[in-house]
Amino acid sequence: MMTTTIEAAVTRAIVKLLLGNRKLKPGVFITGGDPLGIEDKIEMGRHAVETSSDLLHLEFRNRPTPALTGIALFLPRDGRCHIQSGCHLWLSKAGNRGLILPQAHVRGHFRLAPREIVHIDSKPADDLSDGIERASAWLTRQVMRPGVQYDDAQCTLWAQAA
Repeated sequence: MMTTTIEAAVTRAIVKLLLGNRKLKPGVFITGGDPLGIEDKIEMGRHAVETSSDLLHLEFRNRPTPALTGIALFLPRDGRCHIQSGCHLWLSKAGNRGLILPQAHVRGHFRLAPREIVHIDSKPADDLSDGIERASAWLTRQVMRPGVQYDDAQCTLWAQAA
């Protein structure tokens, strides 16, 4: 799948939401493309272990309109790869900290640091739905706002070929 302008804009906005003004550094890859099947997840997990890099994959659909449909994390630890799919973005009430929430039955949440994706053992709030809605609204405002400029050096976009 070719990376579209919308996907690139969403990817840059998500990096800004999760990192703020910090720059992404070696140790983390941000990928974007189609939702991943089981074979794709195995391959991404293998790649994460081989490169000792955390991967954050943004899943997009193209029809009827381009949209972010999910987030998957690939975290190589101790020679194994931990995979979390079906993740959501979450934003605090102060609007200054974007986080990644795994599926409801998974313990904790994740924070993107410049060189790794960090697991935090607790949930960021008792009611997560408001934070998910805030993140979605923030992302929509960032992507739809005319004249938004992003620093391409801030993120590494590695598009998956389908």
